[in-house]
Amino acid sequence: MKKILARWSALPFADSAWHVWLILAFCAFALLPLTAPGYFIYAHDARHSVYFLQMFDQSVRDGAWYPRWAADMVFGYGYPLWLILAPLPFFVGEVFHLVGFDFVSAVKWTDGLALFGSALTMYLFASRVLGKNAGLVAAIAYAYIPYHLVDLYVRAAQAELSAFVFPPLVCWAFYQLATTRRARYIAAAALAYAGLILAHISMAALFTPIIGAYLALLFFTHQAATPARFTFRVWRFSFSLASLLQPVAALWLAFGVAAIFLVPVLFEQKYLTSDPLIGGFFNYRKHFLNANQLFSPFWGYGYAGENGNDQFSLQLGLLPVLLTFAALWALPKMRGALGAHTLFFAGVVAAIVLAMLPMSAPVWEPFAAIVAFAQFPWRLLIVTAFALAFLCGAALHALADDARDLAPTLALVLLFVTTNYAYTQPQHTEAVFNYQTQMEFEVKDRELLGDTIWMTGERPHDSPLVEQYVRGEKLQRAVALDPGALVETVRSGGQSVEARVEASAPARILFYTRYFPGWRATLDDQPLQIEILDEQGLITVTVPAGVHVVRLRFGDTPARQIGAAISAVSVLIALALLVCRARR
Repeated sequence: MKKILARWSALPFADSAWHVWLILAFCAFALLPLTAPGYFIYAHDARHSVYFLQMFDQSVRDGAWYPRWAADMVFGYGYPLWLILAPLPFFVGEVFHLVGFDFVSAVKWTDGLALFGSALTMYLFASRVLGKNAGLVAAIAYAYIPYHLVDLYVRAAQAELSAFVFPPLVCWAFYQLATTRRARYIAAAALAYAGLILAHISMAALFTPIIGAYLALLFFTHQAATPARFTFRVWRFSFSLASLLQPVAALWLAFGVAAIFLVPVLFEQKYLTSDPLIGGFFNYRKHFLNANQLFSPFWGYGYAGENGNDQFSLQLGLLPVLLTFAALWALPKMRGALGAHTLFFAGVVAAIVLAMLPMSAPVWEPFAAIVAFAQFPWRLLIVTAFALAFLCGAALHALADDARDLAPTLALVLLFVTTNYAYTQPQHTEAVFNYQTQMEFEVKDRELLGDTIWMTGERPHDSPLVEQYVRGEKLQRAVALDPGALVETVRSGGQSVEARVEASAPARILFYTRYFPGWRATLDDQPLQIEILDEQGLITVTVPAGVHVVRLRFGDTPARQIGAAISAVSVLIALALLVCRARR
């Protein structure tokens, strides 16, 4: 029993249960609109989230344990969406759908879990550095900071919203690793950083320099309390070898855990045409902020503009900024980790604010090949939200003589809830989500499209499948190109198509499915060669005379298999480290 109690007391939140209940209670006010009927379909990515989950579920039900193909994109021709789109939010949404929620409700539950989870991880990190009450302030500040609510109710950017969970978790794990040197925190840091990559790879790219800077801070300010066996000196400082090797091991292990996603991205993204994603309107050079946007109280529901003409709020938040100055005012009386962290995150805010302004455009250019996929420099507001929330917690040490006093803590928490509650109001609308409305959305709004290098012509405006979708008919995804052959689509799933062919002579069969590595064809369960036809890069096969069953199936490639194997081994290593006994 003593061992069980000891293990329980070592778990995160074990001695802070009432703080967790307070976080849940205060986050509930921000999440109440999710319980209302209907959905806010005119939020920027709201329909994308629902339709993506609809296609993800279709692939899961068709036997894909890790879906990569979105069969209903590009007017039914399909697109390898989850080759480049991080999958974690969709796996969470799929769990909610499989237990009985419809797609809209599953998306809402995923969004709500992301906001509450981000508040919990912020509490986990901030309470470790600042103390429990300050951690509570930081958690609620993180949940209610304006850009967080913009992502939830204005942009409905589910992947980015999910990414909010991981920056505090990454920093907490590396802080624990720096102060204890326990192997379990190598695994915790690896899983947290991998979670960020698998939630939103662009956010991971933007946050990675902050992780590097934070590791440098820990390297120079924290050493294990226990003596180290191997040490070395840098200038006037003495370091243990573990302080250098353990974080590096954690980062490599994180890349290993995320390899199932990263390896195919590295080797197969070249088959996708990126210009529509990073060119034209999405060129990041058009989306730097004007300084006044960072402090404007404007709150709109429109879309992003160019050169600062955005139709929604991109503010830092007046209250977080004021509390940041309060934290800096109290900096002289802060000692140790508290002072170092306060100064560090204040520097992060200053650096990120400058990075979002036009004057920083030349700094972005050397990294254009990577940052271009972030599309909007103002996405760095996710970093300022994290840093400002931490500083709001640190401000408690300036506003209260004793940070353990609950009264000023609750006063700050209530101040955040009341001042930002007005931002928790989405534009609810009634809407129907199914395959018919999805196709209407694709045709009317020119959304859910994508291109591959096998598409040699112009991007299509429709397809022979559009009318079948709109009418709710059974999809006929295969047709005969030669006379004397009859083709019937027997089954069409998220990752496969099955057709029955009756031909009096050898005939070519066209599938309304775009080619991409991983597609394989069989004729009566025997391998069949695939050919690529016309400017849309559609799949064709040639069948002999007779009655046959032709199947297409989207499967793995060597890159996907290698990535999956690396991830499996890395997860096993991480789990082994988590359960091993603490060692110096």
